[in-house]
Amino acid sequence: MTSTPHKQAVTSAYLGCAAAAGYALLKTAWALGSTLGVSDTEVFEEFLEQLGGPLLGLWATVLLALLAGAILLSLVQPWGRRVPRRLRASLAWLGFAIMAPIGLFRLGETIAAAIAGNPFPMLTPATYIFVYVCFVVLGLAFAFTAWRTRNPNSAPAPAARRRAPLSRSLAAPQENR
Repeated sequence: MTSTPHKQAVTSAYLGCAAAAGYALLKTAWALGSTLGVSDTEVFEEFLEQLGGPLLGLWATVLLALLAGAILLSLVQPWGRRVPRRLRASLAWLGFAIMAPIGLFRLGETIAAAIAGNPFPMLTPATYIFVYVCFVVLGLAFAFTAWRTRNPNSAPAPAARRRAPLSRSLAAPQENR
């Protein structure tokens, strides 16, 4: 089975959407009152109040995750062509520039703290790791999808069409021999 740049871009976009959906589901659960992955609910609630409450601290990030998925899908789905490609690609590269470094840095920091045995004041280490893996996957999906869809008109022709001129030249009558 051969993989074309378009298939790779679609796969990457769907992986990014899965990461964004995972992040959005966790934030939605918290916004609805769940304490999934929360180690200290009092510290968590204080943190949310500092951010402006659940509306800003949680629901806004859910909307951003959904927007990230829409940006990724707009690069690989026909309906996305209604928006200029430069805008879609620029948003994807911006998403990469924000999500990948934050995710990598915080993931490394979290793993180092877990190995060192440092306490985690608000969330469990697994929750931090999940969130930052979602960030890294989303950031890399932005970059890979934008890269693989950078010039949709330059996709190579299928192998059957590339061989067509050769087969036509063999089938054509040869008068000059």
